[in-house]
Amino acid sequence: MSDPPQDTVFRLSEPTRGGRSRSRSLVVRAGGLAGGAIVSAWLISAFYHLVVFAVMYLSPWLSGIAGGRLDAPPPFTAIVGEVDQPTVTLTPSARMDTQMAPADVEPLQFDPTEFQTVADIAPVGPKGLSILGIGTGGGEFDKYGFSISSGQRGPEFFGLGGKARGAQRIVYVVDRSGSMLTTLDGVKKELTESIGRLRRSQKFHVIFFNSGTPLENPPKRLVSAIRARKSETFRFVEGITASGRTDPRLAMRRAFAVKPDLIYLLTDGEFDPKLIDLLAKLNRNKKVRIFTIAYVSQTGAALLERIAREHNGEYRFVSDDEIF
Repeated sequence: MSDPPQDTVFRLSEPTRGGRSRSRSLVVRAGGLAGGAIVSAWLISAFYHLVVFAVMYLSPWLSGIAGGRLDAPPPFTAIVGEVDQPTVTLTPSARMDTQMAPADVEPLQFDPTEFQTVADIAPVGPKGLSILGIGTGGGEFDKYGFSISSGQRGPEFFGLGGKARGAQRIVYVVDRSGSMLTTLDGVKKELTESIGRLRRSQKFHVIFFNSGTPLENPPKRLVSAIRARKSETFRFVEGITASGRTDPRLAMRRAFAVKPDLIYLLTDGEFDPKLIDLLAKLNRNKKVRIFTIAYVSQTGAALLERIAREHNGEYRFVSDDEIF
């Protein structure tokens, strides 16, 4: 063991009134002096560092108060970089801008009696609005595939088929016999507009008939109603001419061969009544709806009306006043 610290003795001499000097002894304990000095120095250092840190921590906030900022944010300390290098940053205080809130807000009101259901809205007929892509008077807009969709309504051809909402596979069977020579252009115009209104999710096919071999839109099957296919069909329709007699039987066979949901049959003349029996065999389960149109002439109106009635379709007569 080490020896304990020794006491230190100091001898002091001081003069007296008589001119003599008197000596005094001062004993200092070395151990007690050294321990007290170390503790005092540590306390002073700790207090000094605490004061410096407090000043550094509070100085941004105090400077805001001194500058008149009553809304000065409280200080926020974030550790950036090295752990032993604290950085003081200010967090913005959230304030509500009362000027942005309207003083009086009128509550929304809903009156269901002011609205009309879709089922109650009458479809636009051939004499409807002359707006591009709507109705049968859509001009040349639909010819190039730019049309306004008719929503979830079914396809329309001379005003027929709008109620057939589930129809996705449509076939147009159109008379091109010699009696259509002066009226065929009106059919072509309505046909291109009807195709132009079809949605991309639908498919279509076009068949022109007379007493000979039917003329079909290439590739002689249902095609998607996309712009490219519509454009091909428009060119095909423009090249059709009228000739021959009226016999739709071969064309109707071809129409059923592509498995449609809906068939449009348009003609202006008489045809063989055997078509009635043929359709009864082709559409025995009545899954295909047939819509018929007597065009300009009502010569075959009775048969067309019967076909529509027996095959869940609709019949319509289109007069020359509606196309000229």
